[in-house]
Amino acid sequence: MDRSRVGWWAYVLALGVVLGFVVYSFVGTFVLGVFAYYAARPLYGRISRVTDSDGVAAGATVLGFVLPVVLLLLYTGVHVATSLQTSLGSLPEPIRMLIQRFTGIQSLSGAQWQSLSNLVSNPPRSFSMDQQTVQTILQQGTAVLGTAVNVLLHLVLALAMAFYLLRDDDRIVGWFHDNVASKESTTGQYMAAVDTDLESLYFGNVLFVVVMAVIAATVYSGTNMLAPQGLSIPIPLVLAVLTGVSSLIPLVVSKVVYIPIAGYLALSSIQTPGNQLAFVGGFLAVCLVVLDLAPQGIIQPYITGRKLHPGLLLFAYILGPIVWGWYGFFLLPLIVVLVIEVVRVTFTDLVHGDTLTPHVDAARSLGTTEPAAFSEEEDAGDSTAGDDESAADEDDGPSDGGRGSNSPGDA
Repeated sequence: MDRSRVGWWAYVLALGVVLGFVVYSFVGTFVLGVFAYYAARPLYGRISRVTDSDGVAAGATVLGFVLPVVLLLLYTGVHVATSLQTSLGSLPEPIRMLIQRFTGIQSLSGAQWQSLSNLVSNPPRSFSMDQQTVQTILQQGTAVLGTAVNVLLHLVLALAMAFYLLRDDDRIVGWFHDNVASKESTTGQYMAAVDTDLESLYFGNVLFVVVMAVIAATVYSGTNMLAPQGLSIPIPLVLAVLTGVSSLIPLVVSKVVYIPIAGYLALSSIQTPGNQLAFVGGFLAVCLVVLDLAPQGIIQPYITGRKLHPGLLLFAYILGPIVWGWYGFFLLPLIVVLVIEVVRVTFTDLVHGDTLTPHVDAARSLGTTEPAAFSEEEDAGDSTAGDDESAADEDDGPSDGGRGSNSPGDA
């Protein structure tokens, strides 16, 4: 082999190792950026139809959709984490360690979490610059400044990554097909399938979370309006967002939120005069129908369409955060998609020693859709095999074989 060629391959592999180390060091930021890109891509496609600038469309999508969603989730996470940090001392050690691993709240000291909790729960209502106010703000701000800057840095990098992916994804795909693998190849089939699955998974999930959060906020706010004295639900908006996020977990859905709320209302009912357990039972029945049965049977299938195997997603959403922390909620579903498409596209050929083909050979029901690359190849094969029929059909007009004319996004 040519020595210069060996040297170049060694250089490329060394750069790949460095790039892999960078991605590993910022894996949370990277995964969040990928999630933001796929979650916002359908909306970006609609905005880009009304503007000639890809940069304007990408910026409007990131600032108008991705950023508000991320900030809302971040604010909710801070509320939940500070509440958990306050109660961790009274929990059994195994449960406490599990919660710390799941949420990552062990990264701050108790004093820092207390200061952060004070800022979130009691933000300054006055901007009078007396000495006591300035001293309090400086003390609380210093305690969380490092963590806040770190979170802001990762958030800005993730949003920037989503912006550039939205703006330049067509160029990236074109380069990949021209230099790495064509659309009709096995690799092109695999990447198209992964791309389709991730968009369906992430965008469908975000839309489902938003819809469920709005429904939950309506239920919780309506409960507080009708509740007897002493039975109101605390922080209903935060709990509504948590309900939306928990709705992503198959089978569990929003039970993890509304059942503890019902337990809290039941305990409050016992401690208040009069028998209000009937009201608590009514609240539980409404939540069971509106936040549990209806989402699984009607809302989720309508929003997400064909979805990945619910059992696999159940393990992905639960085990991901336990293994990696907060970003495992996005990382393990991505890995599950990669594994599923390997099984569908290449695994059967590899096991049997057959030539790799761009056909989906197994587990057809696990993916969201048939990738566009396979549809195009299938149509091309049909037209080649039936030249005589195609020639005869020309007199009658064009045939209805237009699946391949659609882009992967349209498919």
